[in-house]
Amino acid sequence: MGGLLLALASGFTLAAFEGPLLLAPILVVSLLVWPMGRSIIGSAENRPLRLQLGWGAVAVGMMTAFGLMLAVIAPGPLTDVARVTTYAAAGLALFLFILYGLPYALLHTWFSRNANWAVPALIPALALSLPWFGGLLHTMYLRTGFGIPADAVPVSLYWRYLASFKTLGLALALASLMAAIAGWMRHYHQWVNSRGMVTVGVPVVSLVVFGMSGLAGTAEAQIDAGRAWEAARAGRTPASYYGLEGELVCVTPVDREIPVFSGPLDSQRPLLTFGPSGDRIWLWDPRRTESLSARLEDLVVTEAEKGRCG
Repeated sequence: MGGLLLALASGFTLAAFEGPLLLAPILVVSLLVWPMGRSIIGSAENRPLRLQLGWGAVAVGMMTAFGLMLAVIAPGPLTDVARVTTYAAAGLALFLFILYGLPYALLHTWFSRNANWAVPALIPALALSLPWFGGLLHTMYLRTGFGIPADAVPVSLYWRYLASFKTLGLALALASLMAAIAGWMRHYHQWVNSRGMVTVGVPVVSLVVFGMSGLAGTAEAQIDAGRAWEAARAGRTPASYYGLEGELVCVTPVDREIPVFSGPLDSQRPLLTFGPSGDRIWLWDPRRTESLSARLEDLVVTEAEKGRCG
């Protein structure tokens, strides 16, 4: 895999370099031919050198040509294309590392012996925990940034799942990576003298990773709320946050005096809202940095034009 990725990178550099610098990727590609051929077909006595060189040239040549083709035909600057392709190749290599390492870690363990009931038991647990954590992120965003109750802004279950996938998905990927590393150590008999430490350490580290990822997710929700707070105070519409669509509006009371929770109501400046909930609407006053609520039937709500009212 490393040799193929290096050949792919050499194809990119062929499109980026000029003059004598072209000799560097050509030299790298030439040096990769024999090691790659030896790795593909082996080094037994019935594998002659010309056969190893032939297979190596085919593998390295295809990856080099593929990298060169991507660099030439892909839209955008060459550096951006190379960066995206490098990330994709590194992600694929890491995925394969985890895909082959997990079976080594889980084979002939408590999990493999009880997978027939442990895996089905995880499904309802995930179905309940994912939307709960997504709702927690929405609550942190609304309460920390704007003092608005979470149940005052209706959000679909889909967005709650999506909000939790980023944080918990990263935690699951890191925990899987730790287990895959332990699996490769087990496959190559490297944990013979530290088996107890590995079998205890990997679950403990995985729990720590999930806990730290949860704290990082809530901290990120607070940071996003702070950015939306600053944008609303500057008269700009804040960016959306997993289904929470903030909008600057102008409100005009129907009567001179209306009941307003945590008033007064400023009808001369834009207020931020995340939509109505039932017969009420929650608003956030950027000037006072306070939230307030009123009945929809007592207000006329219009969109603010260029961050201004009137």
